[in-house]
Amino acid sequence: MSLDDLRAALDAAGRAQAVLSHPETLASVGCFETPVEDWPVSNPFVVVPALLCLGPDEAVLVVADFHAPDVRPSRARVVTYRSYDFERAPDPAGELRTALLATLDEAGFAHAPTGVETRHLPHVVAEWLREAGRTPVSCDTAVAVTPDLEAIKRACRLADVVQQAVKDHAEPGLSEAELAGLAAAALAREAGRRVAGILTVTTGAEATATGGGVATERVVRPGDLVLTDTSPWVDGGWADTANAVFVGSPDRVTRERFDAIRRALHDGIALCRPGVVANDVDRQVRELLAHHGPTYAHHTGHRIGAAWSEEPRITPYCEDRLAEGMVLALEPAIYLPGWGGIRLEHTFRIGAHGNEILTEFEHTL
Repeated sequence: MSLDDLRAALDAAGRAQAVLSHPETLASVGCFETPVEDWPVSNPFVVVPALLCLGPDEAVLVVADFHAPDVRPSRARVVTYRSYDFERAPDPAGELRTALLATLDEAGFAHAPTGVETRHLPHVVAEWLREAGRTPVSCDTAVAVTPDLEAIKRACRLADVVQQAVKDHAEPGLSEAELAGLAAAALAREAGRRVAGILTVTTGAEATATGGGVATERVVRPGDLVLTDTSPWVDGGWADTANAVFVGSPDRVTRERFDAIRRALHDGIALCRPGVVANDVDRQVRELLAHHGPTYAHHTGHRIGAAWSEEPRITPYCEDRLAEGMVLALEPAIYLPGWGGIRLEHTFRIGAHGNEILTEFEHTL
């Protein structure tokens, strides 16, 4: 989405000016990418890494000098402010406030309601806007950015690399955390830098039967299922894949269940055509696996957009219709106590005459 597209969407929603802060929004319009892998949780020298101020006269990106290397070329003018140096005590809030208020005046902001992303903007920044006569009002619905398809494809390539790394290294004696670390190293090698993303690795019958979760000290043993789910985020694009591998030679029952899930995945992808109702796909995919026991206690799939999970979600409740051009992820599964769990997932794009699977990793045990 271009800055012009974003401004048009805001205008249509009655928001003539806005201060945007969500990292997915800024990355999707191509002006800033938050290095959440390098600066996790919080940065003591920065209130918020960047603010995109869309005023009547111009677009300005207000960014802490700490994060100047994370600015991407765009039509937005860039204003930096001091976040930290060793010669003076840091004042993250004061420095940002001064830079932001000056920028609002320069960009032609009226003393009028100003759109903000209410689920992300820090309360203190909203208060500064209010005090300056630019009362913050929600523009969350209007800011429905769609990332570049090429960025999604790059993320899909990284997801493939993660799944292959887990498959290559899943051997007895390694812990889940070690296995996740090897996969993360492969991802960074492919990307040429550290990349943010979800990466869960789970091993053993008891843990995989729950659907998996954060990698722990649990050790891979012969005969284990290893379940991996990953969603890399790069250049504003997300991907989402899941796979399970067997450590050793899988038994007949495990092979049959794996094959059934793989068929359900590909049959489900084929069902996702323009105009089809989301909950119809959910129902039909669950029916394909019903004879294996109670179906999985999660969605069958979801759209991928600026966030890694958006509506329409492939669920019993969703009555939205799918549309050409949507990027979706489908993830049918079987979880059975005492045996374990397998979930297989692809990211794909709905086309006019057929769907394009964007994650190319081949699901095999």
